[in-house]
Amino acid sequence: MLQELAARTDAVHWVIASMLFFIGIWIGVLVTTFRARPEEMEARARLPLDEEDPDEIEPPPASGRLG
Repeated sequence: MLQELAARTDAVHWVIASMLFFIGIWIGVLVTTFRARPEEMEARARLPLDEEDPDEIEPPPASGRLG
């Protein structure tokens, strides 16, 4: 039944397109990672550790009604 459905809907093209899309994104991530400067990567690695003083952080403004 699935083979019949695949033959009628040209699902093979969607499978190939999605695989090529996945590989393209993966290659893009690899290129971006390997071309990045070490200083930039260290700055990104420290982002979760660089917190502002909790007293200086303002809460977001209330939006909408509560009721």
